Amino acid sequence: MSLQVRTGSGTGFELLLAAAAVADTDWRRVFTHGREAYAEVRRADPGLVPAVRRFGRFGWINLAGPLAASPQPWTRLRLLRLVAGTAPDDLVTTLVGGRRQQLLSRLDGATVRSAVAGDAAAVRRLRATVADTLLQVSPWLLRTDPREVKDVLVQLLESLPVLDSRAPSTADIDRAFDEQGGATLLERVAPGIQYAPGYLERVTLVTSVRAAPILVSVDEVGHTVILHPPLTEAGASDASAQLRDLGRALGDDTRIRILQELRTDDRTLAELCAALRSPRTTLLHHLALLRSAGLVDLSVKAGDPNVYSLDDRGFETLAAAAKGFTTR
Repeated sequence: MSLQVRTGSGTGFELLLAAAAVADTDWRRVFTHGREAYAEVRRADPGLVPAVRRFGRFGWINLAGPLAASPQPWTRLRLLRLVAGTAPDDLVTTLVGGRRQQLLSRLDGATVRSAVAGDAAAVRRLRATVADTLLQVSPWLLRTDPREVKDVLVQLLESLPVLDSRAPSTADIDRAFDEQGGATLLERVAPGIQYAPGYLERVTLVTSVRAAPILVSVDEVGHTVILHPPLTEAGASDASAQLRDLGRALGDDTRIRILQELRTDDRTLAELCAALRSPRTTLLHHLALLRSAGLVDLSVKAGDPNVYSLDDRGFETLAAAAKGFTTR
């Protein structure tokens, strides 16, 4: 099946990414507007913050898949109607990653649904399987009645402050799509991610100012959604800007240790966690920054753990930027 690519944006996606930043302290530091989103929600109503956190970062991000599959425009209102019109069990299945290819390649959908229904053995299997992926599941989602989860989510979508009144412009990416085609555009928008042949079928590229400087991928079965920064913000070309972005990625002891570990061999997330004695939640946002800076590649293959490796091109860019900065 040939690759199908479409583009778009919407305030519904901006809300999901803002909520993900509020829900996860690490991701708040990664997203350019993460702290701003947290401050906006806290200023509107401090009581909203713990409610948002209960869903976990991935709970919010997993809603990007069904939103992208719904008719445009992908507004906040569209998102609210989508959630309100979804059966509670189906909604929680989505929130825990039950539409994600990475999970379903390791665990059958019936077990995921049994976990959502409260089956203790299924919950244990789900948690054990998730531990071998990049995904995370909020414990609250698995111990709370799906009807209550839905009620809380609808209330939050109605109560969260209006963070973005207009969707980001897609003019640049639409122009690039017309000039370069879908496959080339995907390589440009999502550098550092190497998908195995046959993994991608349909891809929706969602432009979001809230995603900067990284991208967020939601790999549903048969449909991948990639939320990415606007093209005008994604690739700095002058030496000063490149040094700034690369310096940000390198300016942390944990990220340096990750690079040192990857010098010896490619690693899965579990292997990196063991080698660095660091939790997944800590390493994931560091790896996202290294990948966005072009220093690390991520290889994605259905049924196997994702694998991280060094990207020589990123270090070549670093050397060229340093040399270009000193050239007069």
